[in-house]
Amino acid sequence: MLRVRILTAVFGIPLLGICLYYGGLLLQGLILAAVIVGLVEFSRLLGPKVQYEYLFAAGLSFVLLTYGELSDTKIAIWLFVQLFYFLVRNTVFAHKPFAAAENILGALYVAVPFSFMWLVRDHFGLWWSVYGLAITWATDTFAYFGGMRFGKTKLAPTISPNKSVEGAISGCVAGTVCGGGLALWLGQPLGFAVVVSFLLSIAGQLGDLSESALKREKSVKDTGSILPGHGGILDRCDSLAFVMPLLYIILTVINVPTGP
Repeated sequence: MLRVRILTAVFGIPLLGICLYYGGLLLQGLILAAVIVGLVEFSRLLGPKVQYEYLFAAGLSFVLLTYGELSDTKIAIWLFVQLFYFLVRNTVFAHKPFAAAENILGALYVAVPFSFMWLVRDHFGLWWSVYGLAITWATDTFAYFGGMRFGKTKLAPTISPNKSVEGAISGCVAGTVCGGGLALWLGQPLGFAVVVSFLLSIAGQLGDLSESALKREKSVKDTGSILPGHGGILDRCDSLAFVMPLLYIILTVINVPTGP
């Protein structure tokens, strides 16, 4: 299994790297394809509750919205339209809006994180995208191997029995060191480098746990099989679901200059 995971990474990482480097339509196309696959995976989790036209319309429209000039007005209009359609559809036709509300979660859970991958690259440049990915991958990798080597204390046994406190600590240390070093290279002060990298590492692990909770509730091991050894797109990008939005918010709030 480890060999398959490594082979997938050998092919997948260069593809992502090329798309990130050139940005533009190439990266937009990759993100759109990932969102479509992610929505398909989430629709399988929903089972008979899925409402395909809402799930895909809401999810894909949000991604396309971020490809343009994002504004408060556009976001407000999108929120109103998708909520209005959802409530009318499930009030007039299904009469069960609460029972169908998982579709709203699907649209947000899949579309928003991938959209922020684009927004970080488009607004702040290549190296801040690399920064977010580096923290995520370092955290995931060292949490995995640290848990295998030192894991004794269960982190969240009812959600993910294989995760350990020792693995989580290993992941945090690795993510903070890796991200901190890269942030210093990007010209950020030591306090920013350490604190933000640590917060993003924690966020990545919370994203991983959230994905595990979704799968456990639906009694599935993986959301898909498109990435051999890793599962589905949502399995591989669960940590990024929290890392990239948080990174974008932090960079925007502290007004970090845009990069290449």
